[in-house]
Amino acid sequence: MKPLYSRAAHFGLILGLAVAPVAASGQTGNALAQCLELGGTPDAGVPVTPEAQEAAIAAARAALPFCTDAVAAGSQDAGALFHLGVGLQLSGDHEAAIARFEAASAAGLGAADTKLGDYSLFGIGPARTDLDAAVEHYRRGIERGDLAAMTTLGFLYRLGRGVPRDSGEMIRLMTDAAEGGYHFAQLRLGQTYLTGDGIPGGADADLNIPDSATAARYFSMAAEQGSVVAALELAKIYSETDGPGTGDPVLQLRWTQAAADAGLAQAIGALGFLFERGRGVEADPDRAAMLYVQALETGEVDLDDLRGEVGGSVPPWDRATAMAFQVILQERGLYRGAIDGVIGGGSRAGAAALGN
Repeated sequence: MKPLYSRAAHFGLILGLAVAPVAASGQTGNALAQCLELGGTPDAGVPVTPEAQEAAIAAARAALPFCTDAVAAGSQDAGALFHLGVGLQLSGDHEAAIARFEAASAAGLGAADTKLGDYSLFGIGPARTDLDAAVEHYRRGIERGDLAAMTTLGFLYRLGRGVPRDSGEMIRLMTDAAEGGYHFAQLRLGQTYLTGDGIPGGADADLNIPDSATAARYFSMAAEQGSVVAALELAKIYSETDGPGTGDPVLQLRWTQAAADAGLAQAIGALGFLFERGRGVEADPDRAAMLYVQALETGEVDLDDLRGEVGGSVPPWDRATAMAFQVILQERGLYRGAIDGVIGGGSRAGAAALGN
């Protein structure tokens, strides 16, 4: 079973991180403005990329001393309370963080309700897992328009945790969040429409699931926001799934390139496959071989998962690409066999060594 929700991983990235000691923040009258400017729009959602996650942590750290001063001076601004709560989360002071999120919720901020729901759902710090309380917090967040609250409650309906299992309600909530612009809802909704993920039996005619066209629409929305996973899913949709010459080579190349540019090892290998086959781009055996090497060097993929499928099976290596691959291995001292274009035991051993 897949993890409940990557929000748990999101918490894992921020919990326990130390915050630099609070420095003097200048005049207290300016503290609120600095807190809100540095903290940005309160957001309880999952960042779209690891880089966005790092930027959010950096912003929270920068805002913390100003938000501390603003609230200490009596500010009840919902944004300042929220940003202070996030900073306290980062420092591991969850009891104080919950108090600030409760105050921000009392001031009407939906993102704070979502944070409180997460505390109750995952049982973080002093909070005990309480599904009823989590659902109540998420519902309040939804009433206030928070897209992350919609998505998480949708997942609870998918799993039947704290609410009855209800695929229709899951799709309704996640569609609202996706149409509202939340990349994570777009990604997961795309996966549901593509494969029936989360739907009993993998299909539901009343919900029009599966439906690859709808899946592609939501993946495109997420990919345009920078979701690498969504870009790779799109590349697969436009691949030669039904045999040679099917799909859309131009769109497959576009989204494969986007995911490869973001450093995703699987996408780098997939891009090499396009250069090997000359799909959407002029065939280039040397370029294909080098991309295969780059993907293998990450240690995140192996030779068996490197090249794509056509019509449900992996085609034989293009001989020129295989020879170029062997040349690279030989130049690196990882292969001593003949440059014959046959990817056998020696070539495979050299490929495995690239990831070490």
